[in-house]
Amino acid sequence: MPGRVIPKPDATAERTIRWSRVASYVLVVLAAVVFSLRPELFGDPQGQPAHALLHVWRIVVGALLVVAALGVQVVVGVRWRTGLRRRAHDDAGVGSADGSEPAGNRAPGDR
Repeated sequence: MPGRVIPKPDATAERTIRWSRVASYVLVVLAAVVFSLRPELFGDPQGQPAHALLHVWRIVVGALLVVAALGVQVVVGVRWRTGLRRRAHDDAGVGSADGSEPAGNRAPGDR
């Protein structure tokens, strides 16, 4: 049985995919910068009561940026696949003029 063949994306989909990759890379780089922040950069840890919160907030913000990068990829992938399904549905002839059945299920002489 042949495997699934996914067609090459059209120009619009390629731009969207390229945009989503750039956005994801930027979000991951921002997450890396946030994760690399050290509380020592903001002064003496003993003199600032909110110093411990910086540890927590940099982890939370970094994790949210990573999740956002993943979310961009998932959303773009889902939209692309639904577009493929929609085009395949339209190309299959569903909703033909007589309303009976798709073109692929009829005899060649009836098409």
